[in-house]
Amino acid sequence: MQYHALKNSIATLQKLRDAHYSQLDAGALAELDDVLQQLCNMLEGSEKRELEHEEIVFRALRITDIVIRAVSNITDWMK
Repeated sequence: MQYHALKNSIATLQKLRDAHYSQLDAGALAELDDVLQQLCNMLEGSEKRELEHEEIVFRALRITDIVIRAVSNITDWMK
């Protein structure tokens, strides 16, 4: 993951958390906060090199999925 993409991902996930904080359960919030912390740690430690961390990217996508499902009725649309 490149530096600018990482920075944008962090900003997007923070906005997502702030906008839907009250709609998420404690487990989803804990997962989101952990992903954000790991992404911030990657950003602070690796500003000038290309970052590739498949696990954290997968977790970020998974938490985005959880938030989307929590704030919409997308599962009802898919039936």
